[in-house]
Amino acid sequence: MTQTPLDLAYSPSHFARDFEATLVRQAAFGHDLVERYQPMTLNVGDDPATCQHVFVPEGDGPWPLMVFIHGGYWQELDNTATDFLAERYLAKGIAFTSLGYGLAPQTSITTMIKQCTQGLEAVYNALTNKGGVESITLGGHSAGAQLAYWVAASGQRPIDKLLLISGVYDLIPLVGTYVNNPLGLDQAQARALSPQFADLNALPPCQVVIAEQDPPTFRQQGHDFVTALRTANVQVELLDLPGCDHFDVLEYIER
Repeated sequence: MTQTPLDLAYSPSHFARDFEATLVRQAAFGHDLVERYQPMTLNVGDDPATCQHVFVPEGDGPWPLMVFIHGGYWQELDNTATDFLAERYLAKGIAFTSLGYGLAPQTSITTMIKQCTQGLEAVYNALTNKGGVESITLGGHSAGAQLAYWVAASGQRPIDKLLLISGVYDLIPLVGTYVNNPLGLDQAQARALSPQFADLNALPPCQVVIAEQDPPTFRQQGHDFVTALRTANVQVELLDLPGCDHFDVLEYIER
């Protein structure tokens, strides 16, 4: 497929060192952790795409909970792609889960948001039955950051902190790119789904992370979203991580 300049501007793999090797490495670490740790498995309804592994620390609850939403431009990857993150949280006594959701074109972004919201509720209830939840941090990477915003904004379950990594906060520029082929968004739909133009006033404290080798468009989106959050008087920290790209940035979070 021939990519236009706009396609390349919104192609994280174009700016990354070796994204395929990074994804393979992260998946292998996650698989190894699952084999060693044997997490709980939850599903929302009958859709297998909503699977999530719940990693619970040793000892008695209640526990802080880290809930994470994977990226993949709403059309790739699944919850297992970020299982590897659980190890660093478990070492701090924090429970961890990565939410699964259906992918485009079979699943709309609106449905993905609903599935992730239901997934958060499912893990909260499961941990409540095992010992309790002390606090909730909700994180998301790339497209997952957009989904995380909408889950937090739903207000169904209070969130104590948002961690948004290399996110997509304005979907309008994607309408004219390859990314939109399975999404089928028009300009109005893209704007309605963009956190950049949404009501930000009720958000919890946020940490917005960008990587040095993110596409310049992603870096700009991160800066623009931080400006919008500050305008809405949301407590926010911008973290610009050197020496990493859109994919391996996850390996530098919460060290």
